[in-house]
Amino acid sequence: MEPYYPPSLGSDDTVYSADSIEFCPFSSHSSLLGCGTYQLAKDESEEYQQSSQEHRQAKDHKDHKNDEDEDEEVKFDKPMLRLGRLLMYNVEGHSDESRKLRNTSCIQTAAILDMKWSHQLINGHPTLGVADASGDLSLYQFKNDGNDPELVIKYETNTEKKLALSLDWSNRVQASGNTRIAVSLSNGDITILDLDSSILQENQTWHAHDLEAWIVGWNYHDTNILYTGADDCRLKGWDMRMNCSYATFTSKAHTMGVCSIQSNPHDQHTLATGSYDENVLIWDTRNMRDPLSRTEAGGGVWRLKWHPTRKDTLLAACMHNGFHVLHYTEDWLSASIESSFTEHKSLAYGVDWSYAPLETSLYKQPLVVSCSFYDHLIHLWRPKA
Repeated sequence: MEPYYPPSLGSDDTVYSADSIEFCPFSSHSSLLGCGTYQLAKDESEEYQQSSQEHRQAKDHKDHKNDEDEDEEVKFDKPMLRLGRLLMYNVEGHSDESRKLRNTSCIQTAAILDMKWSHQLINGHPTLGVADASGDLSLYQFKNDGNDPELVIKYETNTEKKLALSLDWSNRVQASGNTRIAVSLSNGDITILDLDSSILQENQTWHAHDLEAWIVGWNYHDTNILYTGADDCRLKGWDMRMNCSYATFTSKAHTMGVCSIQSNPHDQHTLATGSYDENVLIWDTRNMRDPLSRTEAGGGVWRLKWHPTRKDTLLAACMHNGFHVLHYTEDWLSASIESSFTEHKSLAYGVDWSYAPLETSLYKQPLVVSCSFYDHLIHLWRPKA
């Protein structure tokens, strides 16, 4: 059966390349979404200009002593900066025919690699975590029912020019207890941070992978367990009650780099993973030796998002093959692609479900927002039920 190809209900140009997008999960801000962008630019700062001038002066002095090099051209390539913007949007309109994306704010940041909302209020406010190319984890809050983000905490995860590649909150299902944020870094390290009121404190850091750790994800039903994936093609599990010197399991079921992990918030034993090898794997967390199923989604699976209310429906961002909605059988052994959104003309990176209640009985599925990289576009669309 052919999938349904939904039309775009609204779009916007993010100017910088768009690679991460998230709907707010709270009813007070259910029309709010955040988009993270990434742009390479040459360093035009005064600090660069001064170092460039000093380099040229030193080179001129050296060349003056050596007649053979007197006419040598002085070259000093400008370094590249990773710039970003945190864009906030409000979805307007009471029907799909009148949908509109309105940009409400723009904050200059380092290039953003990932963002996740806390699914529990932090100090009474919706809170968005942002991981960026400076290695920082920033927490933004939305206060007084407004849509303007306020930076409340910034934590520097390193001093060695490592990039913060992904993050995940431990409180997706479990509201009580200590809230922790896991961050994966470009050198393969994983950092666990404890959030106490308005303070982030490092709990532990360890070297989990030999290459870029693209993704980290908690087991939402047992937050003693953490999963990580990386360019070394390995999916690993870690028990936070142990030293983390050794993984509790290591799998190479994916043949290429693992870049997406998400625990199923509606089924305590189900985990989904995605990879550059174009496959979505479903796992039973009680037995991680082999996956339950393997579905070819195409294009390289960069992000996976479980449906807000249904345990058997999964949203996939497949870099070179658009966005797809997968529906699984009850035994998880197979899946069908129900909807495919193909109006993006570039790398399909960011995608998320809306948590807003359905406006009328005509709509059987929530809205979806997606973003793509080189064409720097956001699209709003609705899958078929």
